[in-house]
Amino acid sequence: MLNRILPALVAGLLVTASALAQTASTPLDARYDPDIPDLETALGHDFGAEITPPEDAVNYLRTLAAAAPDRMQVFDYAESWEGRPLVYAVIGNADLMARLDTVQADLQRLADPRALSAAERRELIDRLPVVVWLAYGVHGDEISSTDAALRTAYHLIAAQNDPVTETIFEDALVIIDPVQNPDGRNRFVNSFTQARGLQPDGFRWSAEHDQPWPGGRHNHYLFDMNRDWFIQSQPETRGRITAMMDWSPMVIVDAHEMGGDLNYFFPPVAPPVNPVLGDGQIEAQDIVGQNNARWFDRLGYDYFTREIFDAFYPGYGDTWPMLHGGVAFTYEQGSARGLVWTRRNGDDLTYARSVEQHFIAGLSTAEVAAANRERFVRGYAEARAAAAGDNEGPAAVLLSRAGNRWGAEQLARLIARNGIEISRLDDGTSLCGETLDEGGFLVQLNQPAGQLARTLLERDTPIPEDFLTEQEDRRLRGLDHEMYDVTAWSLPVMFNVTATECRSRPDAQGEAVTADDPVQAETGERGEFGYVIPWTDAGQAQLVARLAAEGVTMRTAGSAFTIDGETWPAGSVVVPRAGAPASLDSMMRLHARTIGAAYAGLDTSWTEDGPNFGSGQFAEIVAPRIAMAWGEGTDPNSVGGLRYVLEQRYGLPVTVIRASRLAFADLSGFDVLLLPEQRGSGYGRQIGESGAETLSRFVRAGGTLVALGDATRFVTDPDIDLLPIRRELAADTPTDGNGEGGTVAGTVIADETALREALEPRNARPDVSPGALLNITANPDSFLSAGYENGAATMVTGSDIYTTVPLDEADTVFRFAAADDLVASGYLWAENAEQIAFKPFMVSRRIGSGFVVAFTQDPTARAYQTGLDLAVLNAVILAPARSRRLR
Repeated sequence: MLNRILPALVAGLLVTASALAQTASTPLDARYDPDIPDLETALGHDFGAEITPPEDAVNYLRTLAAAAPDRMQVFDYAESWEGRPLVYAVIGNADLMARLDTVQADLQRLADPRALSAAERRELIDRLPVVVWLAYGVHGDEISSTDAALRTAYHLIAAQNDPVTETIFEDALVIIDPVQNPDGRNRFVNSFTQARGLQPDGFRWSAEHDQPWPGGRHNHYLFDMNRDWFIQSQPETRGRITAMMDWSPMVIVDAHEMGGDLNYFFPPVAPPVNPVLGDGQIEAQDIVGQNNARWFDRLGYDYFTREIFDAFYPGYGDTWPMLHGGVAFTYEQGSARGLVWTRRNGDDLTYARSVEQHFIAGLSTAEVAAANRERFVRGYAEARAAAAGDNEGPAAVLLSRAGNRWGAEQLARLIARNGIEISRLDDGTSLCGETLDEGGFLVQLNQPAGQLARTLLERDTPIPEDFLTEQEDRRLRGLDHEMYDVTAWSLPVMFNVTATECRSRPDAQGEAVTADDPVQAETGERGEFGYVIPWTDAGQAQLVARLAAEGVTMRTAGSAFTIDGETWPAGSVVVPRAGAPASLDSMMRLHARTIGAAYAGLDTSWTEDGPNFGSGQFAEIVAPRIAMAWGEGTDPNSVGGLRYVLEQRYGLPVTVIRASRLAFADLSGFDVLLLPEQRGSGYGRQIGESGAETLSRFVRAGGTLVALGDATRFVTDPDIDLLPIRRELAADTPTDGNGEGGTVAGTVIADETALREALEPRNARPDVSPGALLNITANPDSFLSAGYENGAATMVTGSDIYTTVPLDEADTVFRFAAADDLVASGYLWAENAEQIAFKPFMVSRRIGSGFVVAFTQDPTARAYQTGLDLAVLNAVILAPARSRRLR
């Protein structure tokens, strides 16, 4: 008997030892299922050996899902501007995947704690998986993350002896979004492929690494989609957010790349942190960070934390999900920006190594989330519940439709698109000490998405005082500030919509607003004479643009006029029936209903007050033919924002012309030429003085030249002199002293105050502002300020401040408010506020038959200052109407 037991026992021990020997010590040592195709089998190269094109990345995920349908499914969630699919893969154990619809429904229930009893919430927390969302490649030239996504998906499906994978499958549902920006990635892959030679070249200035304009960072419309999360201007962003809200992820990773001389960043984040985030969310970053550090230490990877990358601005791919209750992470890998990058110390960073590090970080995150499943699921539920019960600060925000009806309607739908509950209130509703004569909207801030609602809708999101004190101290020491992005983003301010913060919860019920609700048109009866379109908001301007494109004759008023007791403001457009197409009535109704615009019928042209329609104060609207500088010398972000706003938001086609061609291009076929902000060589080199003469002739012949942001530097350069304003140095800055030969006058430094003064930079510009929303005041005598009786606000970044201009040299259309009323939202250095007060934001000058118009800050940046869209439309629609061009 013993003879039979011993061999069996020995054999069992051998099997156990063999199994232990086969257990992978790290994910890099895993053994894989040969029935699951690896990347080399599917695409011909190993993970990290080549930069996988976006279409191949998506196809490989579909291949994996076909090979393991019981553990992986792929879902399409959007299509890029260039028609490329955006997908995510859901990966989980067979049991979870078999009841995926039920799991998703339960996740939605957990996301709204108001409908759950305490027992129901506990039951959901006890049995739901932790949902881990791994997102890659929102910047198309941050390339390693997408290949890391593919390696992660393959590893989860194919690894057979990896304890990390077993932990993940036990308690997590992993969602992988492999290519958030396929158009940008495709652009990078093309430029890299064109520059490749015999072997990969690590020289940082080689063409492999030197991307041609605009580079691969942006999507088709040249948007930085890691700033687009709350404004949701791009289809990729809108689809992604819809998908994310469908799954309610608790742990989110947004994988990026940074400069190739850096190594790896993962949270905890740098200050400042958005103050509406809960302590538990920030503490959870430590749990994940420590697990990442454990794996990085074990594998010999360098990393850093708590530097550079903060969690303040809500438009990031990590902060936005956190404001919905999750715990999110930006991961930054030093980029090879190709297959190899030679660092300053002489070491080579390979693409394969960067893919590997992102792969490990993603797996580590999923592992620690699964191992702490209850902690992260409960934390998510508690964050949502705390937001729904939050009674600190304002209880609600009331939005009025008065003064900007269409803008308020657009804002309401955007709020709903962000997953925030909002309801419509009827005309005449009185709440919070305000009466909404034209109706409005109500957002109760104590709701599950209350964290996001507060930071987006309250007038200010305060920056921690200790952080501000440190930044002011850094400036005194001549150091740069440490804000990573802007300090203001209040949506009512940026949409130019009047908002009231209610101190107590209003007892009001309205009709729920959804993101897809059509804006109701306000159409008048048929007028015997024709129609009038009030110039009150950008929706009205869009209606005028559509009618002009169809050849309808219209005239815009230079001042207000009154007919039948109704007064119509300056800028309003009259549409006479005489000479109009026979289908005018149906055309008006169709376009107004599509847009949600307003118009009224006119039975007579007789005005009781103000100019008659035949007066010189009325000017004929033309369908503007618009050109824009594009390419080298321009800032892709500014180019993209401006083109998107005009084309996609208002249907105005834009012809893009390389800036270097403007010097000799025939511009006579255009009414408007747009100069977006500059980058690199700028307009001085791309257009130059000879090209400026071409622009001057264009304006003198009746064209409208519009400069945005720092393009104003070009048109105000004394050698160009298309506008008479000049960029200022910092107030009271020391200037260069002049001596004879190599000598200067001697000085005495008596104390440390004098020393600091002596150390002040000479001829300094104002300190760079990270970004604040500043109030601007309209000049009622300028036709370009039509629709802005109560002014507006603009985002101010950088250091450009311009001189005031005498009335006889140019018109100041908008100026900044007085210093004590200047800051609408955010934080601005005190001396900048003093210096920019009363200075110009928008200036126009008639030259010959045309106009030069400049915005000293970019009003279309990120397409999130919707309240300034009408000012841009004034420049491209009303200015050509008032040019003296011979037609």
